[in-house]
Amino acid sequence: MALAMTKGAHEPDTAWEALTRELDLWMEDGRTATFWWRDDDAADHTQALEHLLDLHNTLDVPLALAVVPAQATPALQARLQTSKHVAVLQHGYAHTNFADAADAKARKIELDDSRPAAYVIGDLATGTQALERFPEFLPVLVPPWNRIAPHLIPFLPELGFRGLSTLGPRPRLSPIPGVRANNVHLDIVDWQGKRTGTPGGFLGAENILADACAHLEARRTGTVDGEEATGLMTHHAVMETESKEFVRKFVAHTKQHPAARWLSAAEVFPVA
Repeated sequence: MALAMTKGAHEPDTAWEALTRELDLWMEDGRTATFWWRDDDAADHTQALEHLLDLHNTLDVPLALAVVPAQATPALQARLQTSKHVAVLQHGYAHTNFADAADAKARKIELDDSRPAAYVIGDLATGTQALERFPEFLPVLVPPWNRIAPHLIPFLPELGFRGLSTLGPRPRLSPIPGVRANNVHLDIVDWQGKRTGTPGGFLGAENILADACAHLEARRTGTVDGEEATGLMTHHAVMETESKEFVRKFVAHTKQHPAARWLSAAEVFPVA
């Protein structure tokens, strides 16, 4: 039976109803649709971060915070000491773009193939050392801009990483033995403005819900890996009222359904 809807001022009922119908199908199959929440680009204890942590506390679901090691401040470390159910993942090293500046179409990337691999590996190792002092640190790599040169992935186990998280359905559970992949699939920001016409603005509830239903259906029908938790990706530094309200409603809406469960980063990336 479909659950009751709560209506938003600018959100079509049909989009939320479609999400409920999809979760109903999971329930009919006797399966649980898993979700997880990853927020990127943490570096300091800012007002925007505090708003994120307040939202997290209100929603009472686990949060994975991707922290930039080279920019991480003692203030951030101290604030996270008092936060519960907030895992720290490694967000590259310095969030520096090494794409060819002369190529206007080049996509931003830090973990690239333009530099010797030893340089990139050295940065990542230094970054891990910086984050190991943070509470609830997990050896999971979140590449800035969700991109990493393929030839670098085999080095990850040697650096101590046990997880890798980028964007989109994972091709396989482990890109390399010893490293588990679990990506994010629901980006709430329209970075290029291709879907809303507003670069860097909120993607909109209807678009995000369509993405959620598409990934859940693909998982349920076996088009993609059904065991990969559907990942919600936020960036606290650019979250405005509308996007926060969407996250609040999305989490609450899924939490009330018996076929949905929000996982912690430790559950998504079990480390032996």
